[in-house]
Amino acid sequence: MKIVVLAIGKTDESWIQEGIDKYSKRLKHYIAVDFQTIPDLKNSKNLSEKLQKEAEGKLILDKITSTDRLILLDENGKEMNSIGFSSFLQ
Repeated sequence: MKIVVLAIGKTDESWIQEGIDKYSKRLKHYIAVDFQTIPDLKNSKNLSEKLQKEAEGKLILDKITSTDRLILLDENGKEMNSIGFSSFLQ
């Protein structure tokens, strides 16, 4: 199994990249993990929120296949600790 983390838009915050690097290094001993960033949309200020979400959705769909299992990380979703999440993945 390989885990691919897709994130929309880059960040200028160095601590985020430091965290990604730290956890990538830790996880590589257990499972293949790939962090990918989907670039921000160009001229997104000219798009409505709905059109922006549709365009971002298309970019995400272009990165996945029909056999992939998707997990959305959302602050309003079900909360899991590390052990619960690893059990879920198994």
